[in-house]
Amino acid sequence: MKTLNIISFLLLIFVFGCKKDPPVEPKEPKDKYDPNVMPPLTHTGENTFGCYIDGELFVAGGGESVWSIPPVSGSFDESTMKLAFQGTRYINEYSDVVTIRSYVLDELGNYEYTFNMEEGSGGYDNRRCERCEYYYQNIPDFNNGQITISYLNQDENIIAGTFYINLINPDCPDDTLMQITDGRFDFRY
Repeated sequence: MKTLNIISFLLLIFVFGCKKDPPVEPKEPKDKYDPNVMPPLTHTGENTFGCYIDGELFVAGGGESVWSIPPVSGSFDESTMKLAFQGTRYINEYSDVVTIRSYVLDELGNYEYTFNMEEGSGGYDNRRCERCEYYYQNIPDFNNGQITISYLNQDENIIAGTFYINLINPDCPDDTLMQITDGRFDFRY
């Protein structure tokens, strides 16, 4: 009988003593420029930009610009349908920038990047001198990547979408190819 009481007591402790761990909430950014969290996919003109550069998270923002340039800036010319914008990550007094240029001819859909040496071929610019700069290349059969426009509202001047980019610097001693993946943007032009 004593054994049964001890077993019953231990069973009660086990049943009422175990607590379920609360469900883990998904990590939300502290603000839209939280450098540790990929910004959500939005279509509201939030001025967000995020991607992975060779597997490392890149989120536009993170500090103050020397020239007061916003972390996400650019333009969309509604007459020529030319899109040009950049996401800038600020770290202390330095920055690095991903630049995107494309023509959005049919509004929503997938597009190639624009290669134009007079305007600059764009790509990746590092103002911290820790990494090579990389560029779009006009090489036959090379996949520079693709930009997908998922939202375009010309009345409210909002454009949003996703992208991936393959950039090259044949003079970079470490790695001549930079892969930018899982990119997303939502900005008001």
